[in-house]
Amino acid sequence: MSAWGVRLSPLARMRVLAACWVVILSGMLWIGLGWGLDPEDFANPLRVWRHRLLVLHGIAAYMLLWVTGCLFTLHQQGNWRARRNRASGVVLSGALLLLAFSGLTLYYPPHEDWRRAFSLLHQVTGFTLAMLVPLHVWLGRRSRQKRQTATQAG
Repeated sequence: MSAWGVRLSPLARMRVLAACWVVILSGMLWIGLGWGLDPEDFANPLRVWRHRLLVLHGIAAYMLLWVTGCLFTLHQQGNWRARRNRASGVVLSGALLLLAFSGLTLYYPPHEDWRRAFSLLHQVTGFTLAMLVPLHVWLGRRSRQKRQTATQAG
């Protein structure tokens, strides 16, 4: 394993993608269940499921932060030095940092009046993450295929 452009093992890739998709899907389901919910109706059974989704979302978000921290030392630093997939990696890392920050501000709001704005920021960034993860993987594979083709040809 070279420190200059570390590729994730299949198990590591599975962990990263599983954590990402559990966070993304639980967040999207939480939003979807909230659309038709009356904020004053506490007897609605969907409230219980929405709460469970929020708990799952929070636990998965902590797992995603842990997995991302593990990636930093090898995958991110190694590929940064190798000048590989930098743009999408920076955007993806920025989105994850923004999600962590906005998630914390939803849990511990600096002011209650700001909650709605941070919630919207968190949701938009979360939907963006759902597009950034496959894009980053695709760009990495495409870049690797180009390098392999160039190596075989030259």
